[in-house]
Parts: sequence; structure tokens; C-alpha cells
Amino acid sequence: MKGFRMKRLPLLILVLICAGCADFPELEGSEPPELRSARYPKLIPLQEALGPPVEPANEAAEVEEDLKARREALEKKSQDLQNTEIN
Repeated sequence: MKGFRMKRLPLLILVLICAGCADFPELEGSEPPELRSARYPKLIPLQEALGPPVEPANEAAEVEEDLKARREALEKKSQDLQNTEIN
């Protein structure tokens, strides 16, 4: 395994050297004038956007109630299927 890593090392170095030589265009001044004068949306705090925090205990109780109802429905369906006569 060590030999395999050593064989890839020169390739990695070559890729990094090539990446360092890349010519990236300047971004300053490339936006159109209407974009520079555009109105941006007002930023609001994240907590305000998310709403009030959820109580973990209340949420867990709701999930538990939902799971119990689903279990009961599946048990009833199972009993109905087992009690059905096949002709």
C-alpha cells in the first residue's frame, strides 16, 4: 500500500503546481451597472426565520402518539387479514 501512495505523490504535486498556475479572471468591475444599484433583500436573523424553538419533549410525545396510532391500525389490519376465510 505504501508503494501505491508513493507512485501517486508526483502526480499530486504536478496537479497542485498546475492549479497554482491557473489564470483566474478578475471579478471586480465585471458586474453590470444595474446590478450594482440593485436593491438586495433585507436580511433577518436566523432565529426569526426559523420561528420559536420546538420543545423536544412535546415533539417526542406527538411522534409517539402517531406511531402508536399507526401500530394499532396495522395490528387491526393484520387481525382482519388473519381472520379472513379463503375460498
